[in-house]
Amino acid sequence: MIRGLYVAGTGMMVQRRLMETVTNNITNVETTGYKKNYLITHSFDEVMLERIQDAEFVGLKPQVGNMTFGALVDQIYQDFSQGGFETTGRSTDMALAGDGFFVVSTPEGERYTRSGAFALTVDGYICDPNGNYLLGQNGRINVGNNNFGVSENGTVMADGRYIDTIRTVSFADNNSLRSQGSNIYSSTAGAIEGSNAVIKQGFVENSNVAVSREMVDMITVFRAYETNQKILTMIDETLGKAVNEIGALR
Repeated sequence: MIRGLYVAGTGMMVQRRLMETVTNNITNVETTGYKKNYLITHSFDEVMLERIQDAEFVGLKPQVGNMTFGALVDQIYQDFSQGGFETTGRSTDMALAGDGFFVVSTPEGERYTRSGAFALTVDGYICDPNGNYLLGQNGRINVGNNNFGVSENGTVMADGRYIDTIRTVSFADNNSLRSQGSNIYSSTAGAIEGSNAVIKQGFVENSNVAVSREMVDMITVFRAYETNQKILTMIDETLGKAVNEIGALR
């Protein structure tokens, strides 16, 4: 019966994390280049109860039976599938069609992004809304004003002269990317220079979140949380009766 408390309790914790993930997806449905998050969970079928002083550390093999203890949050998985394109007509807006990332310079070093909603600094450099500079083959890209063009392969031209070529990178496994917030990613693996992505100037990539799907998931998570909560209450009431009625000395 006590184990049932752990099953219901861990179930509620997982559903809470799932709700946070779904809420974050809905909040960012209008965020340019946002990629949907999934929460991956697995059961405790092969996991023992965590204890402050685990017997394994003192040479003893713990034996607590073969019962399950609910679910565990494994990892947050990001879906990097392509979002739809929206025409803006602004020369500073760019979208990547295909698998690839822009490279931006941040105070922490080079980072990667799919969001191409760029702007110009007062001195003519292309940067993102957070002030991170878009990088080309020769470093920061200075176009002077909005009167510039970008070809599909990233070549930047202004007033008929070559400025630079926008860097794009790809990764052997996009799961190596870690979100830093504001659509910026770092990577635990090295980036591969160049990509098969095509740059579309005057467009932005929308998020790949489907609101209808997220609303269905939100209802499902709420019902699952509610069920675990009821189970927890039932077990608590049963324990109370066992202690106060059945176990009472008369």
